[in-house]
Amino acid sequence: MKVPKAPEWVSALSLEQAVQSYVDNGDRIVAVLPSVHLIQFRNCTVLLPIQVKVQQRDSTVRRLSFLLKAQHGNDFQAKIMDHLKMFVREHYVYHKVLPRFEQLFEAVGQKVSFGPRAFKLDRSIGVRYILMENLKAKGYRNVERGKGFDLEYLKQVLRKLAQFHAASAVYVEKRGKFNQLLSSGIYRKANQEILQELNNPEAFLSQLRRWRIGTHFHKQFADKEEVLVEKLLKLHASDPKQFNVLNHCDCWANNVMFKLNNQGNVVDTALLDFQVVKYGSPANDLYYTILSSAEKKIKLAEFDNMVQYYFYHLMDSLKILAYGKALPQLEDIRESLSKHGLAAYVVVTRVLPITLMNQFEDEVNELYASKMKCSMFTNRKYILAMNEILPWMEERSLLNWK
Repeated sequence: MKVPKAPEWVSALSLEQAVQSYVDNGDRIVAVLPSVHLIQFRNCTVLLPIQVKVQQRDSTVRRLSFLLKAQHGNDFQAKIMDHLKMFVREHYVYHKVLPRFEQLFEAVGQKVSFGPRAFKLDRSIGVRYILMENLKAKGYRNVERGKGFDLEYLKQVLRKLAQFHAASAVYVEKRGKFNQLLSSGIYRKANQEILQELNNPEAFLSQLRRWRIGTHFHKQFADKEEVLVEKLLKLHASDPKQFNVLNHCDCWANNVMFKLNNQGNVVDTALLDFQVVKYGSPANDLYYTILSSAEKKIKLAEFDNMVQYYFYHLMDSLKILAYGKALPQLEDIRESLSKHGLAAYVVVTRVLPITLMNQFEDEVNELYASKMKCSMFTNRKYILAMNEILPWMEERSLLNWK
């Protein structure tokens, strides 16, 4: 597979503003060193680690580590990302929303962070980007994606989501509604054609009929897929009667990092990639995180217990932040989960097959991605998982959304 060449802007990066937030007066930048040998290309984005050498006043040299996430790809891919405002949305969340969420906790004496600190480059590089601290350099790591979150890791993720959701609810109470960029997310009528293309079911349905349980589900899924995007737009329309929060909407194993202490215990959890956040029922994040990334043996067996665990921490954070409106009840969350069967369906048919792919298959060009779109549905791990998930969903009436 041919690896794309490094973007032209790599040699012109300037990080003076970002570095100033770390150093004292009199310190000076000695070198900015993009780690081109570690660059990663992931469909429409490029991830570039950057090392900065700073000479301090005592002549010692300090090393700072950043990660630049920038828009990359052909014109068609770039147009889709621009139309969906993915980098614009993520930039807004990193620079405007997360700091305010963290300030809410800080105001009541709690130190809570939700993701890496974000910065701005000194000058434009001609493409949209997010510049952030490199959490790997601070000891943060992802879990092995193929295995997913075990029970302890999953609890840490759900606790962080509960804090994130609670902060968003209090934010809305204090400051008013989120703007349309976050309230609607990508689920707008203007995006229907693109969403239709991104949710093309042909590869999934063609393989489904070959599975042992496929004949039972194929016909009903083929009918449902014809109206899937239309139903998604309705599902994600604002419902002021339910308890609403800002959902991450992409909280899977690749987008969560953990920092461990010497005993192997998690001391911090960081969320990444806020390109598709959206205001709505927390059912969206619960289905997304658990069904996409929980370890196979606990994905279904512990689902209800994990919802209850999440709810406990949601309530705890809402009370800590002095949420002034009526507190949600566990039954409200369960009822919303029942109504969001379509959200669960999208996760297991669009996200789970990617989660169960081999890790190296992330770094793709367009042609390779097209081939993987077909083969990921023939992955034995995915088929075995769906043999359990689909009957579970059917039993809970989560497939009755047409």
